[in-house]
Amino acid sequence: MATVTDPSIRLIFCEGQPDSLDSMLLNRIKSSNSQINPVGGKFAMRAFIQGRMSGYSPDRCPDCVGFRDRDFDMDPPATSQLIRFPGKTPIWLTYRACLESYFIDADLLYEYWAQMAVGPKWQHGQPPEVAQIQKRILQAARELAEYQATRWALAKLKPGPRWPEIETTWTDGSGHLPNSLAFDDCLTQANKLVSEFAVQVSGITTEKLTKQAQEYRLRFVQDNFYTQQLFLIWFHGKDMLARLSRYLSPSFPYRHYAEWAVNHMTLDRYPDLQLLGKMCA
Repeated sequence: MATVTDPSIRLIFCEGQPDSLDSMLLNRIKSSNSQINPVGGKFAMRAFIQGRMSGYSPDRCPDCVGFRDRDFDMDPPATSQLIRFPGKTPIWLTYRACLESYFIDADLLYEYWAQMAVGPKWQHGQPPEVAQIQKRILQAARELAEYQATRWALAKLKPGPRWPEIETTWTDGSGHLPNSLAFDDCLTQANKLVSEFAVQVSGITTEKLTKQAQEYRLRFVQDNFYTQQLFLIWFHGKDMLARLSRYLSPSFPYRHYAEWAVNHMTLDRYPDLQLLGKMCA
């Protein structure tokens, strides 16, 4: 039987567990009249919300909103905004690929590093200048371009919303980078995923994968893609942090940085997160 909360309480559903980054962010912006409900993985969110809301009568149903990472599920729109996921269930996606994508910020990284550097257990010395951190962000992004192109190409092969998901990576997931980021090596690994998936679903071919990957690759190697910092929108933030940490300092604690950043980022810089705050108030 679904748990029923006072219908005057707004229900906010998010990915992960109570200590996840999503929950941390929502705790910063929700009102005292809102309740956070972590649902675990994103694929369970729609069913979880529908099950939870089924316990209410239509005339006493509380307001609710679902919030999750966009990942590679939809292209980003032209302007910064929350993205409504298709369907009747009120689920909204981040404008950037995931919550970690908002932490790829040279000023924020510098602030974190400077604060941590005064601690007795910090092993990474004083922070480099902000401009140097920014150069390393660009370096990491350029090196990820062909891997991200391949991930986007894999995502585009899904034939419809009710079909099984094809994986967008052959690693253990976002933030776990392959040994080689070279285009040909990424395509080889992706072709293996497609070949296995094609057994279940007709119309999914390695030829379609290659065509899509080449199109994204062309987009991601353009100079303006980097001068306009479009990689912040298109590339997965977990992958970016994993790659960037290699250039910041050996064993840079990027997961700890993410936990710090979610509580220190300036939310009013991001129109989509501002709107999320209004929806959760």
